[in-house]
Amino acid sequence: MRKKSDWLFVLPGIIVVAVVTQIPFILTLIYSTLRWNLARPDLPVKFRGFDNFAYFLKIPDFPKIPEFYMIVWQTVLITVSALAVCTAGGFLLSLLLDNVIPGVNLARTLILGPFFVMSTATGVIWKTTILNTTFGWYGVIMKALGFTPVDMLSYYPIPVIVFLFSWQWMPFFVLVILAGLQSIPGDVIDSMKVDGANWWRATFSIKLPMIMKHVSVAMMLGLIFLVKEFGLILVTTAGGPGTRSYTLPYAVYMQVFNASNVGRAGALATITVVLTLIAVNLLYRSVRKHEAMYE
Repeated sequence: MRKKSDWLFVLPGIIVVAVVTQIPFILTLIYSTLRWNLARPDLPVKFRGFDNFAYFLKIPDFPKIPEFYMIVWQTVLITVSALAVCTAGGFLLSLLLDNVIPGVNLARTLILGPFFVMSTATGVIWKTTILNTTFGWYGVIMKALGFTPVDMLSYYPIPVIVFLFSWQWMPFFVLVILAGLQSIPGDVIDSMKVDGANWWRATFSIKLPMIMKHVSVAMMLGLIFLVKEFGLILVTTAGGPGTRSYTLPYAVYMQVFNASNVGRAGALATITVVLTLIAVNLLYRSVRKHEAMYE
């Protein structure tokens, strides 16, 4: 039986989470209402209300950024594509690793490697040692085969970023989904074998419904990780060509460190947080609805 004082045990955790997450967000909200240009210290910091939001949302009578909605679309495209690849690929790899075969423990360890590499290091390695058309593996192999290598980062920036995001974060999906597969009771596996269920039916009609909570956790956390990722973009395409590979977090970075505009960066960061929360909520509702079909 719970006591009225039980909440005191979780109070320290609540305070720490509030300090770490909510105070920075409140400061971001405050900054989003200011006119504050770091490159112009002669201009005073002034309260501008919702002018910074209007600047991006193209409200009439305010300056307009035509590429803002294109950046939003690119963010959605990159995030959804990478999330789909990570979920499907993570599930299939987890099925492969959920077998007792020689070397499976080594394979499980190696497949988690990309998850522990810094995003910027990943981008530099892929850009310079693999995708470089002159010195990279890709360029050398294409020339050896008699083809002229195409600069993938310039001509196909979004597909390359989706691939790099998937390569970086798929191990996380494997880690969570594999844990779900290994938590399935042994008697269930034995029952499937006794009943003669084929691979397709055993996988998608029995195993998948039993690990949907693990899949949903991986998808929702993965969505947050993918949305906030910008280190790979910074060191590979730098948002280019032009703004063709911009995402919202990268646009926030550019507003601060390129345009030196704290107010607009705060407004753009707030918009990003709101859109992310909406996306997570929609994903959660969709997953819960899908789980209800198996209950």
